[in-house]
Amino acid sequence: MTYQPSVAGLLVHELGLADGPTLLLLHGLSDSGLCWPDAVGRWRHDYRIVAPDARGHGESARFDLATSGRNRFDDMVADVLFLLERLADEGGATPILVGHSMGAGVAATVLVRRPDLLRAAVLEDPAWSTGARSDATDTIQLWAQRSRDHCHQALVTGRQEHPLWPDVELGPWAVAKAQLDPSLTDRGQIASQAPWIQTAGAITRPTLVVTGSRQEAVLVTARSRQRLADLGNRYIEVEVVPEAGHTVRRDHADVYHQIVDPWISKQFAGAGS
Repeated sequence: MTYQPSVAGLLVHELGLADGPTLLLLHGLSDSGLCWPDAVGRWRHDYRIVAPDARGHGESARFDLATSGRNRFDDMVADVLFLLERLADEGGATPILVGHSMGAGVAATVLVRRPDLLRAAVLEDPAWSTGARSDATDTIQLWAQRSRDHCHQALVTGRQEHPLWPDVELGPWAVAKAQLDPSLTDRGQIASQAPWIQTAGAITRPTLVVTGSRQEAVLVTARSRQRLADLGNRYIEVEVVPEAGHTVRRDHADVYHQIVDPWISKQFAGAGS
């Protein structure tokens, strides 16, 4: 199914049970709505899965080149809010957001702005970083161009760099790189303008933050986790997957799902309580 949330428009993939409780999946920078194949394979028998290609990603419309360099975060939040309002109009169980990286950052802001539209959220290593981090901005379009020019080689390199990823993840991952909007050249373009700790403090729906233990590879580092603990927001739980990096669900898929799947089930089971 394709929704048209704005003049720009999004492509929205619908998978799983047509009448099941809804998971709305929000992917990370340079991925697409099809970059959840392993998770979808596990969830499709129990849930309706709605997975949009974010603007500038996958087969959704490109950004206006006349506004190149502008921060896109609020545009992405507005698109998700539109989709949630459409889902609310359909009736049925209030959905759960599942986001990774960029998508997790968007999900957190959506939680704060419209908690009435959501039951809960799973945030996979959102950009909640405390302290200086190395910037990999140059690799965004470099990866994209390599995937456009040499998709097979991108797959080979991906397998070498990520030997623990499920095989089904690599194809959509490489294709999505080739589809990335050339105007998205800076990670700052898709980052919230508000301090992440302020957003975390304002969350009022059950939220599971899942990150990895590899400090050089994650955004929610040990220092960020301590700030979250000091914040004392009772709605936020944090789980750390040993030896996982930024893409926890790919790095250690079984452990991720051992944590996340029962948590999601519990949130839907508590709908009437």
